[in-house]
Amino acid sequence: MAAPEHGAQLLLGAGDDAAVLQPGDYPLAVTTDALVEGVHFRSSWLDAEELGRRAVEVNLSDLAAMAARPRFLLDAVGVPAHTPAAWLDALLDGCADAGEAAGAALIGGNLTRGDVASITVTALGEIPGRRLERRGARAGDHLLVTGTLGDAAAAVAAWTRGAPPDAEQRRRWARPRARIAAGLALAEAGAHAAIDLSDGLLADLGHLCEASGVGAEIERARLPRTPGVDRLDAAGADFAAAGGEDYEILAAAPPSMTSDLSALALRAGVDLTVIGRCTDRPGDIRLVDAGGRPLPLREGFDHFRPAGREG
Repeated sequence: MAAPEHGAQLLLGAGDDAAVLQPGDYPLAVTTDALVEGVHFRSSWLDAEELGRRAVEVNLSDLAAMAARPRFLLDAVGVPAHTPAAWLDALLDGCADAGEAAGAALIGGNLTRGDVASITVTALGEIPGRRLERRGARAGDHLLVTGTLGDAAAAVAAWTRGAPPDAEQRRRWARPRARIAAGLALAEAGAHAAIDLSDGLLADLGHLCEASGVGAEIERARLPRTPGVDRLDAAGADFAAAGGEDYEILAAAPPSMTSDLSALALRAGVDLTVIGRCTDRPGDIRLVDAGGRPLPLREGFDHFRPAGREG
């Protein structure tokens, strides 16, 4: 695999006891996450190739939120003994394809027998410029998000009540896309803090505010939704605010940075929407209507309550 200038190089890849990397000039961001059947997914919801892609993208989303460029992946897979070899091949093909599309090489991993299917991905990325963290947001910052919110949670809600989800909502859950270009663009433009949205907007906003020592006020009507989610939320749901697994980026940015949002969105490669602001009330998270009146806060979406989910 060719390495970019000043980038880490792969000296020895899969097939030996360990991969060997030659570090480059950039700091490395490292993240790992697991998807376990019955906790994070059900086999009837997606095929093996989609599971492989999804496992990679949720890890790349962590790198995106820190303004890291993906470089390398490791996969650890556990499956029941009766799992067909074709299923495993499709899973690994999905992992490799998702990594290749993002510029990351699959350099090794592990295969073991388990009671249920699981896949754990470790992703390494280089930070070529400014690093984004959860801490750093300031009172008065604008809060902006990439893309749209709520489709993934709406898909899971449909499945758990025994109904087929809307095609777009299913796609957003089964095939999320890490916002790599957006993370890099937001960091370069001067964003103060960022987090990827895995547990739901309000839940992850709480993590960012806690790390930064600020509060936040979000206007519900400003949350970007697809038409399907817009209809559901208008009928009383709160998928955009509380639903999880969108894998978009939430960023806190100085107001000057959002003065030309269309130009910034062009560099980010995705729509950007200002949804609220940071306040000087640490830990005080408010969801308000268009008139500024507080609305009830719902928990982050949990599609296996009462057992709960990790992630």
